[in-house]
Amino acid sequence: MLAAVAVVGFHWMFRSATGSDPLATTGFEGVAEYFRYGYLGVDVFFVISGFVILRSAWGRSPGVFLLNRAGRLYPAFWAACTLTALVVTVLPGDRHAVTFGQWAANLTMGSEAFGVTYVDGVYWTLLVELAFYGLVAVGTAFGLTANRVLAGAGIWLAISVGHHYAPMSAGWGRLFVPEWAPYFVAGVGFALLATDGPGTDLSRRQRWAALALTVLSCAWALRLGVSFAGSLTEKYDVEFSGVVVVSVLLATFAVFVLLVNGVSVPGAARVAFLGALTYPLYLVHENIGYTLLTIGTARLGLNRWVVLAIVATVVAALSWALHHYVEDPASRRVSGWTKQLARRRRSHTRRPSLVQLWRRTWPVAPSAAPVSPAPTGSAAAGSAALRPAPDGTLATEANEPRELAAYAGFTSVGRTL
Repeated sequence: MLAAVAVVGFHWMFRSATGSDPLATTGFEGVAEYFRYGYLGVDVFFVISGFVILRSAWGRSPGVFLLNRAGRLYPAFWAACTLTALVVTVLPGDRHAVTFGQWAANLTMGSEAFGVTYVDGVYWTLLVELAFYGLVAVGTAFGLTANRVLAGAGIWLAISVGHHYAPMSAGWGRLFVPEWAPYFVAGVGFALLATDGPGTDLSRRQRWAALALTVLSCAWALRLGVSFAGSLTEKYDVEFSGVVVVSVLLATFAVFVLLVNGVSVPGAARVAFLGALTYPLYLVHENIGYTLLTIGTARLGLNRWVVLAIVATVVAALSWALHHYVEDPASRRVSGWTKQLARRRRSHTRRPSLVQLWRRTWPVAPSAAPVSPAPTGSAAAGSAALRPAPDGTLATEANEPRELAAYAGFTSVGRTL
């Protein structure tokens, strides 16, 4: 929630009236520079996303994972996009007028790919999130294990480093979002290291690998953060200190270090409900806020602090309504659908997937001890013969040694490759 408030402060107090193309008339030009680092809330969002999404995707199929994420994001986004388009079109002002075609293209959450301007400037981060979800969905298709996550995240981080020195095309850039990859990878690394996360049974080697990945991604995030601050200095003609950027990001990473080690914040449970308002607040605050601030200060001539308080109250109320009446009900309903789908899939025999068919072609590794020929008659109940299971793995009888299920370095009872 603090990250969301920081972004709101950046937009309303700094971005609105700074630069060659001011977006609103707020009367806060004199204090704008004190809010210029609020944009780092977006960086924090991406670290949180990497941390949370890996935990939510672990053990799920691609379909269930993507349905749950769509149910969480799209209904609230559609409502917020429609509300923003109506507000900036109907209320006085011509800085953020929205056409019907622009609104329709924005409903996809990827209007940038079609060359259509966003209804609200904050929507660009959602396309970055979708790219991350797509990469995670690919991982769930193969099955998320510690080694696969470490390998995939390491490759993604390497792509980010390579892009910095040899930029890739725009299309590949939208797919791999290399400018923001280290923040997600850092979150993934923290999730693997968490005492209550998917990496609770990591081996010593895997834990060291996860620690190295996390440290490298944090270091690269600091490097890109300082570089991005330099570009903002040129854009707004206001100095963005690299020292401040590094300090804020290091503080963020330090908080995650405490979280993954089981340290809790006193009183956090009492205000946890505010976290649910983060997403709707992020969706509705910018252009609606610009419009209302301009009306209150430039058209009605009210005191700027009074206008700020009124607009903050209105936007907070809209965020609560969006969460209570749209986001939460839709998310619950989609979650119920995915649970029903999972129950049906467990109750019916499914045809093996392409990945499972591919696994069947793997050679069987020789067992450590010779296996005696399968007995006949009543003795067959205690045999240890291998048999293919419907899901494409090698199943064994209840009394069979676990080692006999190993093939091509993969075990059906292990989490690593």
